[in-house]
Amino acid sequence: MPSNKSQTLASPPVPTMPDPTDQTQRTSNGLMRTFMLRLTGSLQSLFGPAGGQYIDNPNGLFFNTAEQVLAAANTAYPVVYNATYLSNLIALQSGSTSRIQVDTPGVYNFQFTGQALSTNSSAKDMDLWIRRNGIDIGYSTRSVTIESNNHAAPITWSFNIDLQANDYIELMVAVTDVDMRLFASAAASPHPSTPSSVMTVNYMSALPDPLPTPP
Repeated sequence: MPSNKSQTLASPPVPTMPDPTDQTQRTSNGLMRTFMLRLTGSLQSLFGPAGGQYIDNPNGLFFNTAEQVLAAANTAYPVVYNATYLSNLIALQSGSTSRIQVDTPGVYNFQFTGQALSTNSSAKDMDLWIRRNGIDIGYSTRSVTIESNNHAAPITWSFNIDLQANDYIELMVAVTDVDMRLFASAAASPHPSTPSSVMTVNYMSALPDPLPTPP
C-alpha cells in the first residue's frame, strides 16, 4: 500500500444522502451536505492553480543594519542579526543574535547575502560555514578572497538542511586579516541602506525517511 506522501490528493465528491424519514434526519442531512459543500469548495481552491496562497508555511527573514568587524584573525565568529522582518515559526533563539531556530521539523532552505569589505591592499580570505546546534557541518565552507583596498564583494549562499523541532542554525565566519569585515552602509541617493548580512529561511518539505547522514 502506498504511503500518504505518495498518494494523489483529490477533492472528494459530495456524497448522496439517503432519503430522510423524519424531520430530525432531514435536518442532519442538510447540515452534513452544507458541511461537505464547504469542505469540497475549500479543497478545490487549495488544489487550484492559485492554491498556494492558502498554505501558511514557516518562514523568516533576519538582517543586520550594522557593520560586523571581526576582532581576531583565524578565529570563528557567528554572523549576527539585529533586525527581524519576517518570523513565522522561525525566529532568533531567545537571548541570541545569531542562532536561527525552527519550531517545526522539516527540510529548510536558507539564503544568505553578505557584503565583504577589504580595507587594505593585501590579499585576504573570508570563510563562512554552517553550524547546526553548535556542531560544524562538514564540507559546508564557502570562501571569498579580496586583494584590493576598499573593495567590496557580495557573498550569496543558498542551502537546504534538515532540522528537527527547536534545532538552530548559525552561519560562522573567519578571516585571515582583521582588515576584512562584513560591512553595512547608510542610504545614499539613489539607493537605500546596505545591510551587512541578510538571512532568509523557508520551509521546503517534511523530513525524509531515513534522515540523511551528516558529511
